[in-house]
Amino acid sequence: MILRAKHVVPVATPPIEDGAVAVRGEQIVAVGRSSEVPVEAGEEVRDLGDAVLAPGLINAHCHLDYTCLRGELDWHGSFVEWLLKIVAAKKLHSEDNYAQAIARGAEELVDYGATTVVNVAAFPRVFDLVPGLPLRTIWCFELIDLFQQASPEEMVRKLEGFIDARPQLAGRYGFSPHAPYTASGGLYMLSARAAAARGVLVTTHVGETQDEDDMFRRGSGPMYDYFTRAGRNMADCKQLGPVQMLAEWGVLGTNCLAVHANSLTPHDMKLIQKTGTHVVHCPKSHRYFNRGVPILSALWELGVNICLGTDSLASNNSLNMFAEMQALAHVYPRLPADQILEMATRNGAAALGLAGKLGEITPGALADLIAVPTGDVVDPYEAVVYAEKSVLFAMVGGKVVRG
Repeated sequence: MILRAKHVVPVATPPIEDGAVAVRGEQIVAVGRSSEVPVEAGEEVRDLGDAVLAPGLINAHCHLDYTCLRGELDWHGSFVEWLLKIVAAKKLHSEDNYAQAIARGAEELVDYGATTVVNVAAFPRVFDLVPGLPLRTIWCFELIDLFQQASPEEMVRKLEGFIDARPQLAGRYGFSPHAPYTASGGLYMLSARAAAARGVLVTTHVGETQDEDDMFRRGSGPMYDYFTRAGRNMADCKQLGPVQMLAEWGVLGTNCLAVHANSLTPHDMKLIQKTGTHVVHCPKSHRYFNRGVPILSALWELGVNICLGTDSLASNNSLNMFAEMQALAHVYPRLPADQILEMATRNGAAALGLAGKLGEITPGALADLIAVPTGDVVDPYEAVVYAEKSVLFAMVGGKVVRG
């Protein structure tokens, strides 16, 4: 198939006016001006017209399960209170509800530009109830051993058995110990070792709030007080900050996605940089919690790879990656559109270990593509970043899923 558009934005190279992309099977085989990309006999040619053709966006952190929680939770300034609300809300839905929520969420992601999602799955068994999703999905199974009778060894062994019994998950899964306050050091270490041995991702929430940092580093604050009252073993507190703990446990590394990472010391940032850990920023979720200006500038200066995610509908009102890029641009108005788009494409691909395969339009890359209207926007990068409507066209692995 040949796809033509007013502009092609490869991301890895400058935009191409009157561009074309040739797709064979799952891959891109040629990119250039329409006159430079030959058409084979009998080949389908699709002219997308006054549109920008770009790589599909990569949502590096989402909880599709929680699509059914849209509008159910309010934020009143206490992160502990919000955590308790989400724990209670999760009990009100059945596995069928969660399966339907995942399917609905995946459709919404594709409508608004995502062709790949890192999905943190709280309920592994729901995987069997979900039909094939329209986008590339990496299932990172959540692990929590707080107040659980099963040992970390039992939990990781059981999850590995679940994964190994489902060959369709091959290359499309990861391990997700939830956060340092709900997953023990033992669970983190075993998860990290399993992920490293299997060559897959480990993703975790870390440094999300100042309360979390206070709990571990200082043994103080509302999170520390709550978990003490709840009977959590607090022996891991009053020692190291949460990022330092992950470093000690061997979690940080090139296959690690550190989600949120809002509350970091300079030493934490250097640990992230030194280990090649990737940071996932969720702009609209950040805004939902009224967290102020994120510390991305300091991470950029260190050369840390930062990618974007939507988080879940428990802390967002949409699964729209265009809206995430626009929210970031609102906070950093001088950040060029091409750099914002790179965070939602090539940076995400690098975090997934798929640099050169996703997030760019180059020969040999997977044919994950989207098209948005050009409209009145002159800069094709801005046309993508500031897209206001659903995509005109989307393709995942050479298969047309929209348009």
